[in-house]
Amino acid sequence: MRVLDFVGLKDRLMSQAENKRIVLGFVEALVSGDIERARDALADDATWWIPGSLPISGTHWGKKAIFEDFMSRVPFQPGSFSIEVCNLIGEGDCVAIEWVTRAATTDGRTYENYYHYMFRLQNEKIQEVREYLDTLYAKEVLFH
Repeated sequence: MRVLDFVGLKDRLMSQAENKRIVLGFVEALVSGDIERARDALADDATWWIPGSLPISGTHWGKKAIFEDFMSRVPFQPGSFSIEVCNLIGEGDCVAIEWVTRAATTDGRTYENYYHYMFRLQNEKIQEVREYLDTLYAKEVLFH
């Protein structure tokens, strides 16, 4: 007879649900413009990586860099930013999320891009974000 080992399963499932809740709370804070709440979801030494050759590409180290050197440089009209979450999967300390960002740019263009993010959490804080998107489209519409 085989015995299944369920030791720690309940705790792992609970932490996966909590990690999803933290990530969705972060996304909700971004959309609502609650930057302090979004900032609070990140670890002090969090990193955010963006591929490609955009002016915001590379690794942003720490909350200050993430919010001031990266997010503040994206030219969206205030109040026009929305996110449609398509899929959310959590496993271990990671949460993968697929979403569509829609916004109007500061020069009046319509922006709609599809994203995939990998969030890694530690101690109930977002420790690392890896962002994947159509960088050519972003460059043409946002940073032309």
